[in-house]
Amino acid sequence: MIEEQALVVKVDEETVLLQASRSSACGRCTAKSSCGQTAIAQWAASKMVNIKVTKPLHIQVSAGDTVIVGIEELSFIKASLLLYLTPLVFMSSAGFLITQFGYPEWMVIIVSFTVLIASFFVVKLFSNRLSEDTNYQLHLLYVVN
Repeated sequence: MIEEQALVVKVDEETVLLQASRSSACGRCTAKSSCGQTAIAQWAASKMVNIKVTKPLHIQVSAGDTVIVGIEELSFIKASLLLYLTPLVFMSSAGFLITQFGYPEWMVIIVSFTVLIASFFVVKLFSNRLSEDTNYQLHLLYVVN
């Protein structure tokens, strides 16, 4: 389970609105002093994100509570693969196939780019379906204080 700490902002009958800061693994990296990614990660970490989760029946929460939310690792990996790998595979496959048919380079570029854009719609379609699945949603695990 991947866990993160968040602050309860608002509690409704069915949902809990949480505020969490974006974090990265740069704080634990030994190369952070010489990596350009650190500055980007620090900027992104300063931004707060509002997240709405389903209110669990067995946990009493109120505004101002600090809570731990989590998602299963396998679900996170599957969603990441869908988001990042699908467009790459679609675009590469299209470029490879068009190249095999002997089309000129400009045509390979146009087709690859078009398929890349189309793959974003495929990812959006699947992500909308997965958002209904509770395995791909954050779960409020427990209250810290």
